[in-house]
Amino acid sequence: MEPDRGTGKHGLDQSGTLERGLAVLEHVGRHQEISTNAIARQLGLSRSATYRIVGTLKNLDYLEADQATGRVRLGTRLVELGARAMAATDLHRCAPRYLSALAERSGETTYLAVPDNDAMVYVATERSASAVTLACRLGTRRPQHATSLGKAWLAALPEGDRLERVRRMRLDGLTLRTIVDPARLLDDLARTSRRGWAVDDVENEPDVGCVAAAVRDHSGRPIAAISIAGPAARVLRRVEELGATVAGTAAALSMRLGYVRVPRG
Repeated sequence: MEPDRGTGKHGLDQSGTLERGLAVLEHVGRHQEISTNAIARQLGLSRSATYRIVGTLKNLDYLEADQATGRVRLGTRLVELGARAMAATDLHRCAPRYLSALAERSGETTYLAVPDNDAMVYVATERSASAVTLACRLGTRRPQHATSLGKAWLAALPEGDRLERVRRMRLDGLTLRTIVDPARLLDDLARTSRRGWAVDDVENEPDVGCVAAAVRDHSGRPIAAISIAGPAARVLRRVEELGATVAGTAAALSMRLGYVRVPRG
C-alpha cells in the first residue's frame, strides 16, 4: 500500500495552511469517507489543527459531513471545479478542428479566446489559405467591450451578471468606433443575445472587422468565444452570413462539450 505523503509530526504539521488543507482533501479523496480524528492520526496532525482545517473546508463546500456518522467526504465545490477542469481540457483539445473548419469555410482567420477579468485572452487560431495576416497573436489580451469575442461572451451571461459587469467596466476607446457608453453597450449586447452572434465593427483595430459567438460548457455557462476576423471591407460585407456561420460552429463545439440547449416553452 502506498504511504500517505507528508505524514509525521515534523513534516506536514509544520507545513503551511494551504499545504495542510490540500493534504486533507487528498486524504479524504483516497478514503472516500473518514472521521476527522482518523485524518489527524493518519496525517500526523494535531487534532485542533485538523478540526480547524476540516471546519473551514466544510464551510467552503470543499468537504461535507455525513449527518449520521459525522465522517467527511469530498463536497460539491470540488465536483464543480472538476467539471470545469474537464470542460477546459476538452475545449483546448477539441477547438482546433472546429476553428480550422471555420477558417476554410469563411476564408478568413479564426480565433478562440477565454475570459480573464474584463479582457479576452486569445488562446488558439487558424488561418485559411486566403486569409490576411492580422496583428493579434496568441496570448494577446483585448478588452471585452471592444471585441466581438468579448461581446459574445458578455451577451451569453445572465442579464443581471451582464449588467453588473458593464457597470463596473472601464470602457476605453480603442478606435473611433469603440462603444464607450454603458447604455449603448448594453443595447448592443441585448441585440447580440437575441441573434446569437456579436459584431466588431472596427471597434478594436483599424480596418479589422469580426463576428463571434459564445461557447458554453455542459452547464450552459459561457466559457469562451470563437470569432472570424479579417479586413473590415470583406468581413462586414458578409456579416449576416459569417455571423450565422460562427454561431453554428460555436453551437457545435458547445454540444461537443456537453451543452444541450433546452427549447423555450
